[in-house]
Order: sequence, then C-alpha cells, then structure tokens
Amino acid sequence: MPGWSPAKRQAFEKSFYVFLDYTYIDSKDTGGRTCLGKHITWGQRHFITCVLDGLEQDIHDFYILKSRQLGLSTISRALSTFYLGAIRGLRGATVFDTTVNSHEARSEIVNMIREVPKSMKLPELTGNNRAGIALANTSSLAFMSAGIQKSKTSGGLGRSRGLSFLHASEICSWDNTEGVESLRNALSDINPDRLYIWESTGRGYNSWRDMWLEARKDPAHKMCIFLGWWSKDSQRIDRDHPDFERYGIEPPTQKEAKKIQDVKELYDFDITPEQLAWVRKKMDPAQDGDEDDGDLETKVIRLQEQPWTEQDAFQVTGSVFFTHEDLDRVASSQANKKFKAYSYICGMEFYDCKVMPAFNAKMTELKVWEPPEEGSVYIVAADPAYGHDDRNDRSAIQVLRAYSDGLDQVAEYAWPLVNTSQFAWVIASLLGWYGGERSECYFILEMNGPGEAVWNAFNSLKTQVQLGYHKEQFQERGLEAIFRNVKNYIYTRSDSMTAGHTWQWQTQTRLKISIMERLRDFVSNGMLKIVSMETIEEMRYIARDGDAIGASGAKKDDRVLTLAMGVRVWDERVRRKLIRENRTRAAEKAKRSASFEDQMQIFTQTKLSDFFEAKQAERRAASRAAMQARWKARR
Repeated sequence: MPGWSPAKRQAFEKSFYVFLDYTYIDSKDTGGRTCLGKHITWGQRHFITCVLDGLEQDIHDFYILKSRQLGLSTISRALSTFYLGAIRGLRGATVFDTTVNSHEARSEIVNMIREVPKSMKLPELTGNNRAGIALANTSSLAFMSAGIQKSKTSGGLGRSRGLSFLHASEICSWDNTEGVESLRNALSDINPDRLYIWESTGRGYNSWRDMWLEARKDPAHKMCIFLGWWSKDSQRIDRDHPDFERYGIEPPTQKEAKKIQDVKELYDFDITPEQLAWVRKKMDPAQDGDEDDGDLETKVIRLQEQPWTEQDAFQVTGSVFFTHEDLDRVASSQANKKFKAYSYICGMEFYDCKVMPAFNAKMTELKVWEPPEEGSVYIVAADPAYGHDDRNDRSAIQVLRAYSDGLDQVAEYAWPLVNTSQFAWVIASLLGWYGGERSECYFILEMNGPGEAVWNAFNSLKTQVQLGYHKEQFQERGLEAIFRNVKNYIYTRSDSMTAGHTWQWQTQTRLKISIMERLRDFVSNGMLKIVSMETIEEMRYIARDGDAIGASGAKKDDRVLTLAMGVRVWDERVRRKLIRENRTRAAEKAKRSASFEDQMQIFTQTKLSDFFEAKQAERRAASRAAMQARWKARR
C-alpha cells in the first residue's frame, strides 16, 4: 500500500504549523501562557518532520526515545489534536503512565481545540467527558492510563477497542507487559492514515528498551527517532553568561570529544561550546575536573535522564556488574550463532521422551554448539523455573566442557513450559549424552523453590534404572547406563574444616555473591568461553545494588546464575584433578587433531616403552638377587 503523496504531506504540514501558531500552553520555561508555534524547538520540529517522512514511506509506527523535559509529550498532544481533526473517522487513544497525567493531557487537548479560531475550520467538540472526547468529523480520542504497577486488569488495556491512532507516553514507567501486547493487538494495520506514536525516556533495561531494539530491527515498518539533551535549543549557556567562564572555557575532554563525535556520526548534529557548557553544569555542577569522581549511581541516573546517544538512555540502575568492555569482547570473539537447535517431546515415562530438531527459533529448547566427545570432562548445571528467583520463569541448564585452564560452554537449555518431572528427564538426557563412555560428568542443581521436586524426580528415575524397572524399554533405547559416569555436587562451606554432607546447591545472598564474583573473574580473564548470545545479553542486565546482585528491573538472570553454578563446580571440585593430568585446552586439541596412525604410533611407543621399562626393572631385580647370593656364599 503506498504512503502519503507529497502533496498530501505538504498540505498537512503547512496547516499544522499554522495550527501551532494558535496553540497556547502553560510553559515552565517562560513562566506563563506560551504560543507553541513561536517557541518550537529543533527537537520538536525534527520529530514532526520524521513522522511526516515516515507517512510518505508508508511507515505508521514511530518510536521516540528522548531526554527529559524536551516538550515531546506536548508536541505529541498538539499533533494528536490536529491529526484527529484533519482526518475523518479516526478512533484514537492517548495512554499515559498514571491517571493524573492522563487527566492533564485531556485538559490540555480540550483547551487546544476550544482556542483554535473558526478560520482554521477544524471540527468542533461534540463530546467531552472523563473517558474521552468526540469531534464533529466522527473522530474520537480516549484517555487511558497504563498503570505503574501490575494489577488484575493489566491485560485489558485497549481490549474491546479498535484503534487507528495512538499516542503512548512514558512507557518506561509502565509495569504492564500484558497491557502493551493487548494495546498492540487493538491497532489497525490497514487504515492508510493510521498513526502510532510510542515515546518515552529510557530509565534502565526494561520493556521499553525491548520495544526500541525490536523496532530498530524492522526499519521497513517502524521508525526510531532519538532526541538527546542537545535537541532542545534553550539548553545552552551563552558566552556572555557568568557560568560560561566556569563551564565553557575548557576544551572538550577525551570522553566529551568522543561523545560529540558519536552525536555527529549517529544523528548528524553539531554540538556547540555553549551546549557543552550546559551539559557540564547539569552533569557535574561542582566541575571539579575529575570525570570519574563522585557517586557512580548518581552519575548513571543523570546520564540516562540527559543522554547523548540512545545507548546512554538505557542504563543499568545500581552498579554495573559485568563491564561493557568485557561483554563486548566476549560477544565479538566468542559468541557463535552456529548451533543445532532441538525441542523435547515428553511422554508419560522418561523412555518415551523424544528429542527432535526444532522447527523454528520459537520452538528451540536446547542449543548445542559442541556434541559430546569421548574421554572429556563435562559439568551440567541446572536451575528450575522460580528456583533461585521467583521472577525467573524459565528452567535453565548450562553444559560446560572442563579443562585445567578454563571452561567452554557447549550446550544451553532454556524453556518455561516444562514441569519438574520433565525437567529432571531433560537433565538426565544431557547427563547421559555428555557423560558417555570414558567421560566424566559433574552435576549441580539449584534446590530452592521447585528444585527439591526436580531432585526427587531425578532420584526416582535413577532408582528405576538401577532396579530394572521397565528394563527392556531402557535397554532398547540404550538408557540403562545413563548415570554411570555422573558425579553429584556435594556442598561444602568454604570456611569448613570438614567435608560437607549437603546434596546439590541452595542459593543464598552470601553464596550468590560468591559465585557471581567468581564468574566475573573468569569472564574478565578469558578463562570462561561463552558462546550463547542470549547468555551474554542477559549478563548486560546484571547489576549490584548493595548486597544484592541480579538482573535489573523485570529482567531475568537464570542463564547467568546457572553458568555461575557450573563455574563453582569446576573451581572447587574439578580443576585440581585436570591440572594434575595436564588437561589444558591445547593438550586436548592436540590429542583430538592427531591422526589415527599418530595415535596408534603413540600407543605403540607407549606400550613398547612400558615393555622395555618392565624388562629393565626385571634385569635390575635379577642382578640384585645374584649379588645377594654371591655375598652369602662368601660368608
């Protein structure tokens, strides 16, 4: 379907700017009634231009990531008012985070309509109540609030309502994922004049960030618009102002120069010394010359409130746990998208389970980067859904190959739709596969929450195999020896002088800090190889807030916690043995790369050497015996 014609766009644009000349708002910057058209900022004008450009390209979905106090919500309300009046028969909604903000928007929009002169020929109000307004051209606008807390009605946003216009504001404050999906399903995808505006500040790693990143991946249907602090004309300190001498005289620091360059390259905007002076005062009023001094969390909050780039807008609240530099390095040098994807089909019994190639990404439960290799050492770490954290609704498993000098992630399981018995079966299947002939497999399970039920199901299955229950079915499928090489983790306190007697693992605050700190050590020094992009992305959300280490906001950390549990087993139980055996990555690779003839030669040489050493030992023993006999004869 073609977009707006150039003539339609030009006519609308011209009329809209005339409308803005008759639109007045109460402005905090001017301290009174202000004509919007005479004080429109660069950022507001850029927003309007981008929306109209998009409509010409048949794009109707717009995502605006912004700095604080840019007047974007105000200009969006003005656009909503004019758009509904100019286009007949639109059914629209404006959605804010709270009821108070929704009522404020209704009052402002109603005033805009009433103050427009009749010469503009915009339709009059025919209906005006708390729920919404109606215009004489049959267009209507409902006023709704998404809510900042989950409730029983969270999924009802937009339900029973078809929409062809939407202005959704401050989505970062919505705690309403169900409401967003319900709202999206209410939107028309065929109306040629449909317009959907989603605008918000960043405020951390949240559902708004997910929406933004998703929109970035679909430029054919969605347009992303970023407006940083620099997009508001008044945010500057003039050279004749006393503050300019304090904040504007010094040339850009190395970090500031990099930011200025990023803004130019990403958004084609030149930041002036006057603007730099303003942001310096905003970010560091003391201007003590030390960019890295001060409260880190305060600076993070200030940066996300007044971002230079879209990356700045999404900051992890609290102290970032894994550095962006480490994760970027891991993502670029280790992440691997070449894996085999599988789905599980569980029956009534374990031996009925089937593992099938996944039909698509959404059906993928298990990803395998490296299949089992005979004679290797593996660690299988498992965390059931709602185990260590009641927000984590996925059951997760990490399979790690162990060496004396590090660990390699070789497989990963993550799936929400699996019960405790089925999860025990998935664990058993991976233990049996990776713990095959001449291999060792160490197993650690999170026992909190449903973990005990998984452990009981696991032990029940183990007992069935050992006692010969359904022996023929297990033998037929080669499952009778799946637990042969499995070694269960036994927890021991690090400061204990005696061996522990507690099966598996229970995450507590102190223990979580311990294993997460150790995980960070091995990520930083490169000893842990992480190939899953999902795990790496999950690690970006991890932050420290006081004594707590975990995912920010509504994010999850099940993959990361499971990885940390696997590292614990290796560091505490497995590594010493591998060091004694000199089983480094290089040694194991050399062993794998040797040809069959080379291996046979090594085997033969070893056997021959053993033979000669044995014969030499026999000769020495015989010689000693003969010498003793001669000595006795002399006596």
